[in-house]
Amino acid sequence: MRRALQMSQPWLTSAAVAVAFVTLAACGAPAAGGVPGTTATGSPPARKAGTVAGIDPKCTKATTTKITQTDAAYAFSPAALTIERGAALAVVNRSNSARTLSASPDAGMVASVVDPGERQIIQFPDEGTFRVRSAGAVLRLTVSGDSGCGAPAHALTIVTASSGGYTFEPAKVTVAATENFAVTNQSGTAQTVVCGKDDDGANSRLAKGETQLLALDEPGRYTCTSSQHSSAKVTITVNAD
Repeated sequence: MRRALQMSQPWLTSAAVAVAFVTLAACGAPAAGGVPGTTATGSPPARKAGTVAGIDPKCTKATTTKITQTDAAYAFSPAALTIERGAALAVVNRSNSARTLSASPDAGMVASVVDPGERQIIQFPDEGTFRVRSAGAVLRLTVSGDSGCGAPAHALTIVTASSGGYTFEPAKVTVAATENFAVTNQSGTAQTVVCGKDDDGANSRLAKGETQLLALDEPGRYTCTSSQHSSAKVTITVNAD
């Protein structure tokens, strides 16, 4: 599973939002700035191209840059990118330590930290030129054009179960391959979501109150759980797009 978008607040707010999983059935569009996202877990290896139910693939595919390390120096690769307004940027940390992301002008990346090996996704709903920085590395990002991307069609919430423990609501969901769905952690404690076999080690950790967008690229049926609380489970059926 890919983590598409991580948000410190849901996309419904008028301000920008943080990491996470990745499929934007319509790229969530907070008002100003970028919406950080992160890597989804257990994502099948192949990522399909094309559209989902007529949705522009730019709404469901993130443009990727990597944080690389040479000795004590860090850099983004590539160091300059252009995306459309409302589309998503995926930042993959290939260095050996956690890296904090910041942007100027402010892109709403509140406490956006990318762990080693993690893939975090950030959405930029406003046009403009941004400088994304991390440990001396600078990414020059141009956001231009219009976008028909909107909020994801499917949403999951992790909550405290009435019988104790934690649960996903709803317990089952059906999505199209590569389609983004949102996961919001309202359980009051951090949760790490793992879906199926974690092939790429890309766990998606949600702080309490955090929302992330996730995506599964290959058709099939997946059981997603919280690594901290295995009783919290959701079944996700992924249909071919």
